[in-house]
Amino acid sequence: MLSTSFRKWELASVGFAAIVLAACDQGAVTASSGPAEKEAAQPELAPNGEEYGEFLARPMELASVPTNDIMKSLRLSSTAKTLGMQVYGRVCASCHGADLKGSREQGTPDLTDTNWRFAGDDAATGGGTIYPSDIEWTVRYGIRSGHANARGHEANMVAFDPQYRHDEDKQIYGGRRFLTNGEIDDVVEYVLKISGQQADEAKAARGDELFHDGTRGNCNDCHENGGVGNLALGSTNLTRPELYLYGSDRASVLESIVRGRRGTMPAFEDQLRPEEIKAVAIYLYYRALPPG
Repeated sequence: MLSTSFRKWELASVGFAAIVLAACDQGAVTASSGPAEKEAAQPELAPNGEEYGEFLARPMELASVPTNDIMKSLRLSSTAKTLGMQVYGRVCASCHGADLKGSREQGTPDLTDTNWRFAGDDAATGGGTIYPSDIEWTVRYGIRSGHANARGHEANMVAFDPQYRHDEDKQIYGGRRFLTNGEIDDVVEYVLKISGQQADEAKAARGDELFHDGTRGNCNDCHENGGVGNLALGSTNLTRPELYLYGSDRASVLESIVRGRRGTMPAFEDQLRPEEIKAVAIYLYYRALPPG
């Protein structure tokens, strides 16, 4: 009787072992198919065909990284440059040109050099050193765009002929004339002189006095005593004619004084995604750096 019971238990054990082994074999087949399936998955590619991952960040990764830190990373900055170039072509080139050289007709600056129009936020150099975050600020909030953080609110070049004044300037200055037409011509000659161009010396001497007269021309209030401009205000360095946004010849300078200048740039805060704003700032920063 004991022998028979033991035999039944032995047979049952063998059957159970066979079931377990079969299950293990089935599991092995399933497990071995996992890596094969993973290998078959297609890699995520950037528009240029490169693979996102170890060496190339996905665009949305830029959004949470401080802009100045993006430039410290090969992985992040590579994506930023590529995305930034696309954003520039889509929303910036129409005003600044496909070559980034700006447009005299539209009064837009050359973006391929480091002659920045506005000061940065670097305390050590008083804003003289520009970082990508400073460009990001301009792109995000614009210039005289109406946004509270826009650049250029502090200084507009008022039209010396009252008929061309903007409403804000009319509220401040009314219809008063500061200079006669002849005196305006004298200031034009002074500006031509300090920019190294041919000028009438007698007129330029009179224009010099008017340029620095706080009750008449008052030009030095924004352009500084030597006409070198003020980065904090974004005023032009008048000693360098290549930096004049609207032209440095006599007719263009006269038009600037008579009609005034009030260049604007829209705020892109609500038009571009955060990663796009950062990317185009990085792209412009690298495009402006000297070669080498």
